[in-house]
Amino acid sequence: MKCSEEMDIEDRGNEFQKSEVNFTGIAEGFNISVAYKDEKEAYEAFCTYAHNNGFSVRKDHHSFWANSRKIKSKDFVCSKAGFKKQTDLNSQKKCRRSETRTGCPCLIRFAVDEDGNWIVKKFIESHNHDLARLEDRHLLRSCRNIDDERASVLKSMTEAGIRTVDAFSYLADEVGGVENLGFLKMDAYNFIQKEKRSKIEFGDTNALIQLFKDRQVDDSICMGCPI
Repeated sequence: MKCSEEMDIEDRGNEFQKSEVNFTGIAEGFNISVAYKDEKEAYEAFCTYAHNNGFSVRKDHHSFWANSRKIKSKDFVCSKAGFKKQTDLNSQKKCRRSETRTGCPCLIRFAVDEDGNWIVKKFIESHNHDLARLEDRHLLRSCRNIDDERASVLKSMTEAGIRTVDAFSYLADEVGGVENLGFLKMDAYNFIQKEKRSKIEFGDTNALIQLFKDRQVDDSICMGCPI
């Protein structure tokens, strides 16, 4: 007999088609009767539910349709699901990260039909750890994101010579605090560093292309020269 907290849609027929169900009773529920158009939409919807309930999400196992690379099903789990591989305690490391995974059973499984709709097939709501407090939920990794508008402001300010930390503080003040911003100072630094690396790589590529063009011109001139 299945645990009452484990909801398998295939076994329960149309029971969940009636209304939106709040599984945890902590915050907003997750509407399992909705068919999502793609993985991005399904993932973002579950991340919103997770953020409202105080946990972070990680993408997990998936399966494909036979003789195809089209997704047939995919699991999203709590970030504390499973356990990390055991490390060699005798190996020399300056510091070791504390173990954060607890083998949490929370899971949602989406099945993808032939039309590409993502439908909830299984949902296990229970956690075996404390959930994040309301004031700490902005720290949850899967819920942090720099949207296009703020990304543009960050780039513009840093390109104008403003320090990343000052640009971040400006954006945080605009929305009434870091907890309302949607990302952390570390995320802003990582974003700016990624932009800088991208520019360097793009510049190197252009330089290489120009070098080959110059060599091509030199070769054509030399071919017309008398020996």
